[in-house]
Formats: sequence, structure tokens, C-alpha cells
Amino acid sequence: MSKKTFNKPKKAQFLYFLLIFASGGGLFYIKTLPDDRQNIWLMLFLLLGVLYGLMKSTRNWAYDNPKSKEEEKTPPPVYKDRNIPSLNEMIKKKNKED
Repeated sequence: MSKKTFNKPKKAQFLYFLLIFASGGGLFYIKTLPDDRQNIWLMLFLLLGVLYGLMKSTRNWAYDNPKSKEEEKTPPPVYKDRNIPSLNEMIKKKNKED
């Protein structure tokens, strides 16, 4: 990501928070109205606002807190000694129980 995208991360983060909060509040308010007054298109628009704010804020968090070199090199955990039955074994066990 370029630094041009995130020129003022703290200010942008606050704006994303306001977008999430306002859109979520609007969704909550619309859902409290009677069914005949609820507007599905406005609800979809507000939901998109919440999702957009979450997407941009998580990108901003990743930019503010990059991973260290050690975290990037750590291999994922490997689970050994796990005896996971196959699908056929599970079916046979289920048929025996019935």
C-alpha cells in the first residue's frame, strides 16, 4: 500500500468509525420501525456503508501495525497425533449406532 492512500491514518480512522457508527445506528433505527415503513434499499445502502467502513478501517489498522519479520516467518501450527476418521468410517459408525 502506498503512503499516499493513508496520508492521515488517525483522522481517517475516526471518519471510518463515524461512518460505521452512523450507518449501524441508521440500520437499527429502520429495523425498529413497523414493517410497512421499512425501506429495503435504504437498509442495503446503510449495510454497504457499514461494510465499507469496516473494510477501510481494517486496511488502516494493517497499515498502522505492520507485522514484524519474526511473525511473517513463523510457520503455521501442525497438528500431529490427531486421529481423524474418514467419511466412510463415520458413516459405518453412524449405521452401527442406528
